[in-house]
Amino acid sequence: MEFSELTQLLAERGLTLTAAESLTGGQFQTQLAATEAASDVYPGGFITYSSESKTQLLGVAPKLIRQYGVVSNEVAQQMAIKAQDLAATDYAISFTGAAGPEALAGEPAGTVCIGLVGPNLQIAKKYYFEGEAKHVLAQTCEMGLTLIGERLV
Repeated sequence: MEFSELTQLLAERGLTLTAAESLTGGQFQTQLAATEAASDVYPGGFITYSSESKTQLLGVAPKLIRQYGVVSNEVAQQMAIKAQDLAATDYAISFTGAAGPEALAGEPAGTVCIGLVGPNLQIAKKYYFEGEAKHVLAQTCEMGLTLIGERLV
């Protein structure tokens, strides 16, 4: 699925989407905002690169981050839940992980957790992508599109 297809599907159904990004640093939202239908479905989102910004901007509990680590399904799911609540959207997706080249919070480079919440939906999945950081980021955004697309098609 392409970003333009995603925004078109959301627009046709009158649905909205926000994102909370960590390792992707806004790449998902940049591509989303570059589509024609973006203004109809995307009110804005969050870039929360550090643990502190996840807590301060989204309201993710520091205890959750300490307990599970910043690269975890639990934190990814909370990021999505909090982003959805703050942006008042139908769907929210989140990305947290270690793009590399170094490990992060005990997780090897290439480890990514993606959270997705929506109507009757709360999931978080962990993935392992290979390659340089830029390739990990591209694969992360692509997997995010796939996860949302599977729920809309």
